[in-house]
Amino acid sequence: MIAEARKEPRWRVWWRLARPFSLTASIVPAAVGAAVAIGDGTFRSPSTLGAMLAASMLIQIATNMFNEYYDYKRGLDRHDTVGIAGAIVRDSFQPIWVFAAASGCFGVALGLGLWVVAQTDPLVFVIGVICALAGYLYTGGPFPIAYTPLGEIEVFVFMGPVMIGLFYFTQAGAISPAALWASAPVACLVAGILLANNLRDIVGDARARRSTLPIMVGRKTAALLYAALLTAAFASTVAAVAAAKLPLTALLPLATLGSAARLIRLFHTKEGPETLNPGVRGSAALHARFGLLLALGIGLGPAIGQSPLL
Repeated sequence: MIAEARKEPRWRVWWRLARPFSLTASIVPAAVGAAVAIGDGTFRSPSTLGAMLAASMLIQIATNMFNEYYDYKRGLDRHDTVGIAGAIVRDSFQPIWVFAAASGCFGVALGLGLWVVAQTDPLVFVIGVICALAGYLYTGGPFPIAYTPLGEIEVFVFMGPVMIGLFYFTQAGAISPAALWASAPVACLVAGILLANNLRDIVGDARARRSTLPIMVGRKTAALLYAALLTAAFASTVAAVAAAKLPLTALLPLATLGSAARLIRLFHTKEGPETLNPGVRGSAALHARFGLLLALGIGLGPAIGQSPLL
């Protein structure tokens, strides 16, 4: 009876299942893409931005739920696993509920996407469907990308240049070099979140016969790659400003250098899922703070006479 009384309310379990701390991976590309459009004077529709943001967040929530469903089906998630949402293995949710909820999120995202297409260009629908399919295939289908060394590459491409380019395109009807430059640091940091996650889970993933990047290259090399991704985020931002592709105020994210250094030190000196779990959340927080400061800096460009962007 005591155990039953301590069980979380269902809505709290659903909230955790959506993994809200990870949703900045959708919010940041929206903010950066919109900021570039503001910087070059092509921003035209807050309603389109809002619908796009809602659709992308729903696709990410669906991806998180499919991740939980298929990891459970393949025997990866257990009661002692660190970092999972736990709706199925810990909270006795029926797997079909999780799958149905993920499918429902995809359905609502499709409806929002169709509205955005009606306001913009049919190309948006094509790219949106590709993004949704990539989200499903991350852990779904016969050859889940999450079980290969290619997960970081998929996240880098789709949560960086594709999403930021798409958010910008729905405002400007075109792609600009500034949007691509701005996507580089965001892509590096979002790939860093996944790499941090895979470093934390290296033992459990190996036990489940996954072939993630840290398993393929080893813990030390993966930690070096993690450091390289975080370093590249800052270096690419400085390079974009030096090349006059982004305004001087785009250097605002340099304020997060200290957080990046602490995370790099953590993954180079510590091991074990319990010890590294704060590093995964810290990587997500770094991505959020860096990305939002980048968006703010780009949006402030016109205020200091550095518009339009090139």
